[in-house]
Amino acid sequence: MFFILSKVTKFLFMPLSWVTGLLVATFFVRKHESWRRWLFIAAIAILLVFSNKPLLQLAQYHRTRKFTQALPAKRHYPMAIVLGGYGCKMNVANGQFVPFRDRSSRLFETIRLHQMGIVDKMLVTGDESIALDAKGSSTADAFLRHMRQMGIPDSCWILEQHARNTRENATLSIAILDSLGISPDSCLLVTSASHMNRSLACFAAEGWSIDPFATQVYTRPEALSWRHFLPSWQTLADWEELFNEYFGELAYKVVGYN
Repeated sequence: MFFILSKVTKFLFMPLSWVTGLLVATFFVRKHESWRRWLFIAAIAILLVFSNKPLLQLAQYHRTRKFTQALPAKRHYPMAIVLGGYGCKMNVANGQFVPFRDRSSRLFETIRLHQMGIVDKMLVTGDESIALDAKGSSTADAFLRHMRQMGIPDSCWILEQHARNTRENATLSIAILDSLGISPDSCLLVTSASHMNRSLACFAAEGWSIDPFATQVYTRPEALSWRHFLPSWQTLADWEELFNEYFGELAYKVVGYN
C-alpha cells in the first residue's frame, strides 16, 4: 500500500506539477480577476525559480557534498550492494544495457571498483534490468550475458529481483547476505549521492552500519555566465530527483522505515 501511495502522490511535490496546478486553477477563478492574477504570478515565479540551473546545481551540491570522500586506500570489500533505479529492461534484441536517466554510474562505478580489486562480488537489488515482472519474467539473463561480454562472470553477481523501494532494497539484501554469513563490515553500499542518506538509514534501521560509496556527487557551480541563468525545462524536470529524496526521507520517517 505504501509503495502504491508513494508512486501516486510524489508528482504533487514536483515544481512542474505546482506550475501546472496553479495555471489550471486560474481557469476556475476566472471571475475573480485578482485571484487569477496572483495565481498566474505565483506560477511564473515558481517557473523562473525552479528552471534556474545554477540554483539547482547549488542545491545538488549541498545535498551530496558530504559524500565526496574517497574510499580508504587499499580497502577491500567482499561484497558491494548496488541499489537499483539505474536501468530499464535490457534490450534483448541487441543485448544492450538501457540506462535510466543518468543513474547508470551506480552500476558502472561498482564494476570499476571490481576491476580494481576493491570489490569481489556485487549484489544488485531491485533494478528494472533484472527485476521480475508481474508475470514472473525478467531480462536478468540478458543482463548477465552483457556482463560476461564485459569480462565479468556470473559468479560475481547476486541478483535480488523483488525489491520495489529503498526499504525493500535493505531488508531483502540483508536477508540474502545473512544467509550467506556476510557481515555489514564486509560490504560497501553503492547508490547515487542524493539517495545515500535514505539508503543508509534503511540499512541502519535493520542494524547494519555500512560503508557508503556515492555516485553522482555534484560540485559547486562555478564560472557562471548570463546564459546559465536562462530558464530551462530540463532543469525544471531535474528537480524531481531532489524533491523525491526530500519527500522520501520524510515519508520513511513517518511510517517508521528509518
